[in-house]
Amino acid sequence: MLLSANIRQLRYFVVGAALLSAYAGSTAQAATATIEAGEKTVSKGELAEFKVSAPRDTSSELSAWCEVSAGGAAKLTFDGEHYIPLSDPAVGDAVTLKPGETKRFDITGTIEKNKGDAYIGFLFADVPQAMCFPGMECGGATGGAESVKVSCGNR
Repeated sequence: MLLSANIRQLRYFVVGAALLSAYAGSTAQAATATIEAGEKTVSKGELAEFKVSAPRDTSSELSAWCEVSAGGAAKLTFDGEHYIPLSDPAVGDAVTLKPGETKRFDITGTIEKNKGDAYIGFLFADVPQAMCFPGMECGGATGGAESVKVSCGNR
């Protein structure tokens, strides 16, 4: 009886150790994606696109940063293909810059398996318009940016 209890405990120990080893092995082998590091300047209506290199046959993890700045006010839209965000901003989020402002984002997420067409980007969508009421003479936005600078790199 005592021998049978010891064998049962040993069996649980061996199974537990095997499961722990398999789990540790799977987490240690998570694939990593990298973003094309660099700086791009775009005009209104243009996308500052940064390619993401990732394995094509499996999902991978991306850990990067991006910084956006403009000399004037600007409205950007965050974009990404095959990107599942685990941090802000999410795809489609609007980013508004005040004149001279710089914003930095830590980009953390999963890149799903793809055909090599994954990217992260910022679209210079618009220049915020000045408030204008009927009967007022409106000159449009003042202090609007002519271009936006976007820099991205890996962490």
